[in-house]
Amino acid sequence: MVARAWGHRERLLAFGGLGVLLVVCGAIATATGAADGPAVALTGLALTCWEGLGLWVVSLYRR
Repeated sequence: MVARAWGHRERLLAFGGLGVLLVVCGAIATATGAADGPAVALTGLALTCWEGLGLWVVSLYRR
């Protein structure tokens, strides 16, 4: 059986899921006092924003 290749939307959703996971882990690390917690959370936030922007651009091209 041939697997369907991932499209741009699926890749962007995967990045968004990873971003949300990083935000949650960064918030937990910050709450426990880890020094790198805010940096991890900001990295996750940047990935999530990138995913949102990418999904918006993909939706513009599909019109």
